[in-house]
Amino acid sequence: MIRRPRSKTFHNAALLVLGLLAPAMGQQQEPAMNGKKDQPKLRLICISAIQPDQEVLLASRNDKGEWTELGKTGLRASFISDWLPANAGELHLTVPGSDGPRSICHFSYPPAARHALVLLVADPAKKVYSAGVLDPVKMDFAKGSVLAVNFGKQPGMLVFGSKKIKLEPGGKTVVKPALEKNGMYRMLVAYEDAGNKIVPCYDRYIQGNPDSRDLLFLIPDQKLGLKVFSLPIFGEFD
Repeated sequence: MIRRPRSKTFHNAALLVLGLLAPAMGQQQEPAMNGKKDQPKLRLICISAIQPDQEVLLASRNDKGEWTELGKTGLRASFISDWLPANAGELHLTVPGSDGPRSICHFSYPPAARHALVLLVADPAKKVYSAGVLDPVKMDFAKGSVLAVNFGKQPGMLVFGSKKIKLEPGGKTVVKPALEKNGMYRMLVAYEDAGNKIVPCYDRYIQGNPDSRDLLFLIPDQKLGLKVFSLPIFGEFD
């Protein structure tokens, strides 16, 4: 069978059709791309873990009890996940159960927030997590600053260079440390014991980093009184 070359007229007509289709296709794709870009996102910050390494699903559930999977990640102590897609309303971290997904943590995504940080603290006895949810933009958690959260049952005394702060139990604050000329600052964490004595539990001389956001968590400890957990976050929130 002999194939004859297509005519010049056919070639020009095909180019015309493609030229008309291309803008229409672009207009159809743009809203979907923008929708994905503007979709709420969250990061899981696992302070303590139920087990050394555990895979969990981030999911939502409707009124009929039906689950919708949003993302998947592993959890372990001192871990920050990648950005995961989220929805407004109640969200769950689930693991496989005998009758389907089993929730081991639930929390509410902040209304109108574009991004959220979810702080996870394990309860190994019950094999669940308690969660604290923060909107980093609303808290002005900018690069070069420290986000401090007190999970303890007593006030924490914090020193960031020349700045001194008293952080009540359950309290949270964002601080931009006052750096010395060498770009460093002193970070001191202490608490007040039953005899009103100031007891230091963390004292470091730290290099300030204008490209990171630092997390500082105060956690109750039977021996130390307060245990300090610190992690940096790099990258953009947008």
